[in-house]
Amino acid sequence: MHTLLIAWRWIDTGHVPTIGNFENSLFGSWFIVVMTLAALWRQRFPLLAAGALPFALLILGAGGMADPTPSPLVASLQSFWLYIHIFFAWLSYGAYTVACGTAIVYLVKARRGADEKLDPMQRLDELMFRATVFGFITHAVMIGAGSIWAKDLWGAYWSWDPVETWSLLSWLLYGITLHLRMTLGWRGKQLAWIQVLAILTVLISFWGVNIVMEGTDHFLNMD
Repeated sequence: MHTLLIAWRWIDTGHVPTIGNFENSLFGSWFIVVMTLAALWRQRFPLLAAGALPFALLILGAGGMADPTPSPLVASLQSFWLYIHIFFAWLSYGAYTVACGTAIVYLVKARRGADEKLDPMQRLDELMFRATVFGFITHAVMIGAGSIWAKDLWGAYWSWDPVETWSLLSWLLYGITLHLRMTLGWRGKQLAWIQVLAILTVLISFWGVNIVMEGTDHFLNMD
């Protein structure tokens, strides 16, 4: 049903659903579900869905409160680099959500007394790491493609607007997470707690900033 709704929206608007919080929530939550299913298929951890899919529901709820009115694809958005930017943004967000969901499952199991040296716990730890690496790489591509698009549109690669700043902070935080794992050997609960906290920066950079800015504009434009 979700996929059919995206296809209908795509046909109805004549462009990839990427404009506004409604369409971004629609497609972003779809990526979370697909990447969670992919992780479930390979890792065989049914509880992973309980940790990751609530984020998809949260985003769908935010999208449901946004304006669903279709918008035309203006000239500034008709860019190959913009599509690359958005596609890799969805990939990175989906990967980070899988990492966070895995971390939640890990922490619940550890709290219930599971031995962190057992194979299932080791596999959860490895999945956290792999999902973070994938998210970090796709996040870097997202930032690079967005910078090229911004250069073509505004004449500058970087302008330090709130979305760019939060996106960079999120990328640096996940980079620090990988450094702690690969250099200092942080694993298990240490890494899991960082994943749970780091997803907050992703939520802010991908959704929170736009929601706050739209709310501010609406307040300022009130009669």
